[in-house]
Amino acid sequence: MANIEYGHLSSLKEDGRVAVAPGVELSYVDQGAGQPIVFIPGWTFSKNVFEKQIKPLSKKYRVITYDPRSQGGSSQSPDGNDYLSHADDLVKLLDTLDVKNPVLVGWAAGCHTSLGYVKLKGAHAVAAHVSIDAPPRSMTFERDAWVEASLEEVSAVHTLYLRDVRGQAQYLRHYVETILVQRNLEFHELSWIMAQALKTPPLVAAQLFASCMFSDNLASAIALSRNKPTLYIIAQHWAEKAQRYLRTILPEAKTVVFGGRMMFWEYPEAFNRVLDEFIQNNVKDAGVTNEEISGDRFGNHSFHDAGVQGLERRVANRFI
Repeated sequence: MANIEYGHLSSLKEDGRVAVAPGVELSYVDQGAGQPIVFIPGWTFSKNVFEKQIKPLSKKYRVITYDPRSQGGSSQSPDGNDYLSHADDLVKLLDTLDVKNPVLVGWAAGCHTSLGYVKLKGAHAVAAHVSIDAPPRSMTFERDAWVEASLEEVSAVHTLYLRDVRGQAQYLRHYVETILVQRNLEFHELSWIMAQALKTPPLVAAQLFASCMFSDNLASAIALSRNKPTLYIIAQHWAEKAQRYLRTILPEAKTVVFGGRMMFWEYPEAFNRVLDEFIQNNVKDAGVTNEEISGDRFGNHSFHDAGVQGLERRVANRFI
């Protein structure tokens, strides 16, 4: 795979491919040694979005990320374009790579993959779970619940935009510029981010969108938070509602608030520090190698409370 540079942006060179179904191979990156961390991309995106996590975290951990079925450099497939199938693919990938007791880090819709993994394997099969800005249930008629969007909003996106490449690109640009990041992107940055998602054709993107919106992994999330360390990293635009809801249904879960939905890319040093401290303080035998880490500083806090300054900029409330 070519290593194409866009300034500081790149296309990760794959370390291998694993067959998970007839005609379906997943492209993956596997770097470092130690406690495994598995990063799961969100809706239609590729493993490249985690480029700023691989090198720093692989100095201490075994870091794995991959392109889900029909995304990035993995095989395009007419079947299995739903998040429970993606979860089954993840089970096969990690079994093949002999990954045991991973810390699963799901981003947005990728959280339905990670929680689906828990549904298939059980909470005992993971060391911890980190949800990057995604409610465990995407839609509900429950009042005051933290959800991705209303039924009317979901219907509008699915029927008006996810019909052809032009509509898909229009929606993606809006999504990137209003939801994912908090600053004005350079053209090459915007193009690079959008290119990751546009590798998935519109029909498949629509299937995955619908699967995300109708996914309900609340039972798995509750079981997991009662048995394993759980962290929700929440974007600022809906933080108050999200934290209030999580305190009600997942009181054991820890929360941190900062940035937009792609905070791990926009603020990588801060994100990597939060993830590292969470693992060091909550995962048995992860091994403390950073002298600055002392005690569990996590609870239901803002990112400012977690010790990082200057990330309190707010953005308009949007969805997905």
